[in-house]
Amino acid sequence: MNDPDSLLPRLLQSAPLLEAIAEEQNFTRAAQRLGVEQSAVSHRIKALEAALGVPLFDRTTRRITPTEAGRIVCGAAQQSGGIWQAALLRLQDLKTSRSLRLSVPSSVAMKWIVPALQRAQDSGLDLLVDVDDRLADLHAGEAKAAIRYGMGPYPGLHSEPLLQAMLLPVCRPGYLGPQALQDYCQQPGARLLVDRSGESDGTGFSWQAYFTACGWDFGFERAINPFARADLAIQAAISGMGIALGRSLLVEHDLEAGFLEAAGAPVKSRARYWLVTTPANAATEGYQALRGWLQAEISEMRKQQAALFKLP
Repeated sequence: MNDPDSLLPRLLQSAPLLEAIAEEQNFTRAAQRLGVEQSAVSHRIKALEAALGVPLFDRTTRRITPTEAGRIVCGAAQQSGGIWQAALLRLQDLKTSRSLRLSVPSSVAMKWIVPALQRAQDSGLDLLVDVDDRLADLHAGEAKAAIRYGMGPYPGLHSEPLLQAMLLPVCRPGYLGPQALQDYCQQPGARLLVDRSGESDGTGFSWQAYFTACGWDFGFERAINPFARADLAIQAAISGMGIALGRSLLVEHDLEAGFLEAAGAPVKSRARYWLVTTPANAATEGYQALRGWLQAEISEMRKQQAALFKLP
């Protein structure tokens, strides 16, 4: 017998032939099943027997019978064929399944995705929402797709922009009164609420970015009440603690419900919301279904924003 390492590629190559012979118990029928000449089957088996150094089949004019060595290699070939059949079925399920894990930042999950989950289920999607402010490693399989807020696109990933964000100051109805936001913000006791990560993560989700976009030339170094998450700052504004810097997808439901009111004009953010996945997953039916559902949700949100944000 030759070196096992050198025999393995030959056995793997011969596996379909061995599987066909084991199931058909006839060289001619095995050849017909594989679409090759019967002589080619005989030649390949003889070459394999020579390499292995043992006979694989006892041949008569009417039938072939596997030897003990033949039963070993044919059994392995049938097992490998079954493994590949199962793998193909799993690949098909992966391609067509509408069930997937979606990684979403906590604020986006609480203020947008979770309230919309029933509509996702109604559309046939089975979403498992993984709430995590850490960026999920999509290549490692931590999630099938993710929604991210940032400058994008994301190298090595399939990235699609969902929506350019708008920044909008919000507060409890009546909190600001007749006072203009610009005047309020310059007061020493101004209570400005903010997600502190937005002050430093390069997304421009900060009061200073908002002031600059409005053309206001006064500086601002730190919010009176910085919070760990944007949804917490918004909830504090609902409670009357001050004016929160909100953004698209985080404030629409609370504005519509009357828990908040706009305290100033909306301005465009430098950042966008992105839907990201791996290039391989982008072609699956599950991802395409998620993409279609999110686009429909964004379309409805744009209509809502036009009314709530007083957009043209």
